[in-house]
Amino acid sequence: MVVPIQSLTKKAWLFLMPFTKTMWLLSVSINVYNGFVIWMIERNYCSELKGSAINQIGASALVGFATLFSLHGEKLHSNLSKMATVVWLFVALIICQIYTANLSSMLTVQKLEPKVADAETLKHSNALIGYSKKSFVANYLVDVLGFARKNIQNFSTSEECAEALKNGKIAAAFLETSVAKLFISKHCKSFIAAGPIYKVGGFGFAFQKGSPIIADIDEALLHVFETGKLRELENNLWASEKCVDDEETSNETMTRLSPSSFCVLFAFTVGTSTAALAIFYVIRSKSRISTSMLFMMVLMRYSRFNHRFSRKNSDVESPQGSEMTRV
Repeated sequence: MVVPIQSLTKKAWLFLMPFTKTMWLLSVSINVYNGFVIWMIERNYCSELKGSAINQIGASALVGFATLFSLHGEKLHSNLSKMATVVWLFVALIICQIYTANLSSMLTVQKLEPKVADAETLKHSNALIGYSKKSFVANYLVDVLGFARKNIQNFSTSEECAEALKNGKIAAAFLETSVAKLFISKHCKSFIAAGPIYKVGGFGFAFQKGSPIIADIDEALLHVFETGKLRELENNLWASEKCVDDEETSNETMTRLSPSSFCVLFAFTVGTSTAALAIFYVIRSKSRISTSMLFMMVLMRYSRFNHRFSRKNSDVESPQGSEMTRV
């Protein structure tokens, strides 16, 4: 099935195409996680990060996404939060630059796709289709693929078929594989093959029954297939066909970036943030232990001091009591 080409640059959600869905989800998750780490560390220094649960959630989200645009180092108090922020800002800068470059390529370089995806779409839309007048595919389109005969038109030349496709008189043309390859080579900027390749038996050679050359023909065909000579002949035939379309296009293909391209960067920033959070909890737990130990030492010293003071008082008072008794 040969159909016209349409560009992807007109799609409304093109700005999401540089990254895959998994890449978007992972980027947002890591951004939220880093914001949570910075919020946990900084909330002890800043009263703005405290309050109700809704305010704290909003503050942590704001801290995480704000690092994508500025460092805000002057507003951070802990060296641990500054370390996590610097690493995430470095990773975010690389991701943003790659995203911008890939999106610019998609906007400036024409990305093409078939205008019709498959034959079922044509049947449901009751669209007109075409085929070569000298071809045998008319019965196959009706009997096997289920097209209505009134929606099938034939064309005598490839130029007539190309004109009908460009003008929208037909939505697609069904051609033999060899004819379709030649047709696309000649109109390389306007049409593209879409859908599956339907197996209908192909071409064959007919000989008189009992002909002595059948064995030699079979051997020759087998040799052509096994040595790759047939593919070489086909490639030379397609390459010899000059493209007549004037529209400039590029053979570059845009690839959507996945998390596998950034796994090292993601592991680096997540590991740094996790280490900062772990160090923060260790320091805080040690400070609590030190404070409690200091408090216990003060109590012990105070109790010993009271004990000694009370004992001295008793020693001082006891002689006076004896003298009064003597008097």
